[in-house]
Amino acid sequence: MTRALRVVASIAIIVTAGWSVYHLCYLRFVCNVTVMKSERAVIKYIDFNDQVAARIRAREVVRELSACIPCSPNDVAQRMARAAALRMLGRPAEAVLEYRQALRVDRRSELFLNLGQAEMEAGRVDAAADALATAALTHYSYLSDYNEPMQSRVRAVVDPIYNRLNTHRATPADGKALFERVSREPM
Repeated sequence: MTRALRVVASIAIIVTAGWSVYHLCYLRFVCNVTVMKSERAVIKYIDFNDQVAARIRAREVVRELSACIPCSPNDVAQRMARAAALRMLGRPAEAVLEYRQALRVDRRSELFLNLGQAEMEAGRVDAAADALATAALTHYSYLSDYNEPMQSRVRAVVDPIYNRLNTHRATPADGKALFERVSREPM
């Protein structure tokens, strides 16, 4: 009887170890390779002259990364690459959701920038202005990337804060407001 229990326990341990290695190591490795390839493809095809080839590759990236995201739901690179591919496919509303998911994990200024651009593409100007202002507050040089009239709209929010910071007239309330802006959910 004890021999049979040992055999059953050994089989259970082997199965559990095999499942763990597959799901926790192998799938994550495959997804990391997929993300690297997807990022390179998105960068390569984003300004590609052959729009048909770019859309085909973007569709493949979306499909591949949709399978990987459940493996590593907190991997920001996967969500950013998938969102960029969705934007290439003309699906900015879905890209906005991906960028928002990524912002729950990491508060990079480039995420706010990409979110703002996707919101603009989706036609949500107020939400875009909010995200782009947050991006500019965390990385001021992004302001030069914005087109008019959005640049003026964002500049009206950002410049007074930067002027107070640069002239050393910022108050602790200004610092708290900046922190709250970056840490809150975008509009």
